[in-house]
Amino acid sequence: MSQAPRGGFRLGPVPHYSTTTRNGTRVSCGGCCLPIPLGCLTGVVALGVPWAVGAIGRRLAAR
Repeated sequence: MSQAPRGGFRLGPVPHYSTTTRNGTRVSCGGCCLPIPLGCLTGVVALGVPWAVGAIGRRLAAR
């Protein structure tokens, strides 16, 4: 039997991320473009979580 391909984030000289979707499609991203989506995702989470928590707090305080 062959092993299932391993996925995940790998650092090295060239960063690389790969994974397999539920239907078996292989998705990968690597090279110098990888830090851009990771930075965008980090920024969205860093700004979105405090905003969402504040919005929920204001909604509960208005009751």
